[in-house]
Amino acid sequence: MKGARETKRVSNPNPIRVDEFDLVWEKRHPVFVDWRKELKGISVSVWATPGKTRELILDVHFAGFGVDHMPNADQWNQVLAQAIRSAMEAGWDPLSRGSAFRHVAGERP
Repeated sequence: MKGARETKRVSNPNPIRVDEFDLVWEKRHPVFVDWRKELKGISVSVWATPGKTRELILDVHFAGFGVDHMPNADQWNQVLAQAIRSAMEAGWDPLSRGSAFRHVAGERP
């Protein structure tokens, strides 16, 4: 159908609950130190409902959360929840619509 928007398909959704929001996230790509190619963090997409609510593109830098490499599963859920809260404080509304909201979380000042 011409003019219809295609719903964003998430190939491998991972659920996470942050405060009162049930969200899903998907890995986009690793974040590296520019010239050394050392893993610095990870970029993920987060939605309440893919294709229906505003996407959060979240670059999570591990060092800001006290880990220097990919955290284990339990740590990752805590790091990701904290990063999502940081994005909400910066203005991302999980239930809003519109173009993607990009946020960098965990950078050291």
